Amino acid sequence: MKRFLLLVCLTVCSAAMFAQNGSYRPRTTWPYLLEEFTSGGVHTSGGANLNEGWYNISVADGKLHFIQKGKIMEADMLQVQLARIGESVYVNRMGRMEQVLSEEGNSALLRLVLVDMDRLAKSDIGYGVSSATASTQSLNNLGLSGATISMELEAAIAGSRSGEVLPLRTKHSFLLSGRQVDANRSAVLALPGIDKEDAKAFFKKEKINWNKPESLAKVLKYLVDNKL
Repeated sequence: MKRFLLLVCLTVCSAAMFAQNGSYRPRTTWPYLLEEFTSGGVHTSGGANLNEGWYNISVADGKLHFIQKGKIMEADMLQVQLARIGESVYVNRMGRMEQVLSEEGNSALLRLVLVDMDRLAKSDIGYGVSSATASTQSLNNLGLSGATISMELEAAIAGSRSGEVLPLRTKHSFLLSGRQVDANRSAVLALPGIDKEDAKAFFKKEKINWNKPESLAKVLKYLVDNKL
C-alpha cells in the first residue's frame, strides 16, 4: 500500500461561495461537512485520477458529492478510493468518506463525522417529526440523505441557511495496514500481539487523551513502531 498523500497529486484551491467565519454548522438544508463545495480530485478504485472538480461530503451518510453542470450529484462510492478536498485527504471506508488526520507508514488516523441520530431524535429538526418518532425513522425518511441531490447549486446555496442545525458525532479510528480499529483504549488493548502492560505504560507516560487527534497520532506511531 502506498502512502495516502502520494496517491493523489492534484492542485487544489478553496471556493468562495460563502464567507468563512469559523462558525459554520451543517444544517438540514445543507447537510455537508464543509461550508462550501471545494476544489479537489478523486483517485478511483481502478487506479485513475479524475479531473479536478468541486466536492463536499454529506454528514447524513458520509457519501461524496460533486458539482456537474451546476447541479449537485452523488459519486458512485464503489468507484471512489480517495478524495482530496482542499488541503485534506479522505479515504472511502465501507462507502463513507473518512478524513486522514495523520499517517505512519502504511497506517493512518481517520476521522468520520456523521449526524448524531440520538441527539437528532431529541431536537426539533424542522420536519414536523416528534422526538418520540424521530429515533425510529431513517435519514432517508427525514429527508436528509440525498436531500440536495440533483438540485441546482445556486438554489441549494440560497436555502442553505434556512434549515435547522444538525447535531454531529465524531468517531476516530486507526487504519493499520488495511485493518480498521476504533481509536479507544479498550480496542487498542484488544489488538492481537499487543503488550498490554507496555501499552498502558505508554498511555500513562504520554498522558493520552483519547478525544484529541494529537494524542491519537502518538498512539498510531506507537502501534506502527510495534508492528501492530
